[in-house]
Parts: sequence; C-alpha cells; structure tokens
Amino acid sequence: MRSATAGVSMRTALLLVTVALAVPGCARHHCVPPELAKQQLTELGCGTDLHAPVGATRLREMEAEFRQKTAAAAPAARPYQFLVLSGGGMYGAFGIGVLDGWTDTGARPEFDAVTGISTGALMATFAFLGPRYDAQLYEAMVGIHRNELIGLRPIPFLGDALFHNRPIRHRLERYITPQVIAEVAAAHAAGRRLYVGTTNLDTRRLVIWDMGEIASRGTPESVELYRTILLASASVPVAFPPVRIPVEVDGRHYEELHVDGGACDEVVFRPFMVADLNRANGIPGCVAPAGSVLYIVSNGKLYAEAACVRPRILSLLNASFRSVIYGKSRDELYRIYLNCLETGVMFRATAVPQDLYLGGSGGGLDLDDETQTRLFQAGLELGRRPGVGVDWLDLPPGAELHEQEMPRSGTRFMTTPR
Repeated sequence: MRSATAGVSMRTALLLVTVALAVPGCARHHCVPPELAKQQLTELGCGTDLHAPVGATRLREMEAEFRQKTAAAAPAARPYQFLVLSGGGMYGAFGIGVLDGWTDTGARPEFDAVTGISTGALMATFAFLGPRYDAQLYEAMVGIHRNELIGLRPIPFLGDALFHNRPIRHRLERYITPQVIAEVAAAHAAGRRLYVGTTNLDTRRLVIWDMGEIASRGTPESVELYRTILLASASVPVAFPPVRIPVEVDGRHYEELHVDGGACDEVVFRPFMVADLNRANGIPGCVAPAGSVLYIVSNGKLYAEAACVRPRILSLLNASFRSVIYGKSRDELYRIYLNCLETGVMFRATAVPQDLYLGGSGGGLDLDDETQTRLFQAGLELGRRPGVGVDWLDLPPGAELHEQEMPRSGTRFMTTPR
C-alpha cells in the first residue's frame, strides 16, 4: 500500500511540475527598465541625512594597522606572487586575455602559488607553468563552441545530469599531457605550489587539492587523478554528472562524488598557502615576506546585470540563483581580503568590466565567438596594466560609497549616476 501511495504521489508531483512549466505564466510585470535600475536611486521626500553610507577610510586605517603588525613578523626574503583564478565557463576568455596582456608587458611574474576553481582550474596549470603556454591555453579555451564541451544524453531527466562530460575529458587528455604534469612536478620540487578546488557533494564542502604533490608521484595513476580532479572542478552540477573519486578510510574503500568547486567557492586563497611557501623556503610562520601580492582574476562581473524577469518558474529560479551566486562571490572576495590582512599579502582583484556588453550570449557554457573575443580583448587591456588603476581593486567590492545600498523608507525615487 505504501509503495502504491508513493507512486501516486510521485506521479502527482511530476504532473504538477509539468503543468507549471507548460501553462502560460502571468503577464510580464511593468518593471523598472534595466537602464534606470543601473542608476543610483535617491528617495524623494526624505531628508538627505536619513541614512549615511560609510566610506572606506576606516577600512584603510584598519588595514594600515594590520600591515604594521605583519611587517614586524615578515621574514627577510623575496616577496611572493599569488594568482587566483575564478570559475565562469567560457567567460574564462577574459582571464586568458589578462594573462596574455600581462605577458605583453614583459613583467609577468613566475607565480609562487596559483589556485583555480572550475574554469579557473582548467586555466591554472598553464598559468602556473608560465607565458610559454599562453598560445596553448588560448587554443584550448578560446573560440570553442558548446558542442565541443558537452554531449547530450538520450533521456537526460532520468539520470544524474543533462549532459555527459566526455568531450571535456577528451580535451583534458589532449592538453594535460604527462609531459605537462611532469613540468608541474618540477615546479613543485622547486618550492612553488598549485591548488585546485572541487566540491565534495557528500560532505557539502570544498576540497582543496595539492596538484603539485599529485603530479610529483609520477605514476599513470597520478596522471589519471590529476585529470579527474580538473574534470570534477569543471563539472557544473546538474549540467554534468558528478565525478566519482575512490578513497580509502581506515582501510575501507569508499567513493566520493565531486563537482564544480564553484558550488562552494568561486575563488580560493587560504593562509596555509603562505605557510606552505614559507616551509618550502625554510621560513617559519604564515606571514609572507614584505611586498607579497595576491592577484585575483574573476572571470565574470562583480554584479549581475539588471533585467526584467518574467513571472515564470524557470525565469524566477534563474534570477534568484544568479543573485545568490553573485552575492556569494563578492563575499568570498571579502574573506580573501581578510586572509590577505592576516598574512601580510597585498590584495589586488579585477573582473569583467560592468559596462562590457555581453547581451545575446547563451550563458557560461554557450558564448558565441564575438562575445568570447570581446571578453579576451577586455582582459588583454587590463593585463597590460596589472594591479593598477580603477579596474584593479585594492579593497573588496562593497567598500566604496557608490557600491552601498541604503535602506528604503518609501517607493518614490529619482535616478542619479553611481
């Protein structure tokens, strides 16, 4: 009886979902046009001093205090250079442009540590190995099309994902060769570090993998594990199936399900990464040498574009999901900024310019050639002036006056440019 009831309930739920998706939704609401929504809304009929935004002055004062304390503990050694690469699907063309532009300056450093999540994980190996791999990175990740990354499943809704990931696996086998992995091992032996993040679905937590240590084992199994981790970090949940990674705990064999690291963090930097470099250089503690800098390249915009949303389930779900992702990404940048204060590392971050037009694109897994080219060119320009200018933040997003949203007490506004 219970089985029959459960079967009826499942069929009823599926019917309701089908009807909800099939029946025409409510009429479009009369939304504020996106070109107005982008402006600062100043409330009418309220005193100008009702709410006061807090500028970045106090934050900079606190930063100066931290700098004084970490400077006293900083080892007398050459400064470290960190590179943090975010996710973003085909928006990775932006980050590749940043690296290429940086190479053009002739001043691109040999990064002491590189971290990558999702698309950033696919970029990280080549970014870690240096400018001689710029052309190969461009070939592997710019100008590709959706059908080169995904494969349709016959009945996707009955499995664990909409698409299979064999095309990505084949590309990894083509570009992440044993020779490339051997070069990562050599850099690791020289004291440099490469980290990639995945999400363990069973624990719902981020897993950070030491890719240099894995590469250093020099076995066919380590080559396979290296590629598997990259595949997992780029496996967007629902779009691609989770990657199964066998593990052993207390002598027993189990299996973990890993997906895109972006399900936990879009960018990753932790204090232990400074401590790892210090230990490799015979230095105690987790404070970096004076002058150490962390560069974050975010393969996406810091704020989602305003757009009128249709009152339909999928449209509302997509808008809500994007709000969560963008807000979470900004929060992660703030956490990394705090980690930089703790370790004495200077914070620099750049992202896809907010005013760069990306309309007509099909999302992170389906960008046309023109959009990828525009992203690459935008990155190229920013890479040619690394770490400087208004497009390279030295404070986390949200610290400046024009980024702050004040409470509302009414519904009548006028627009002023941010």
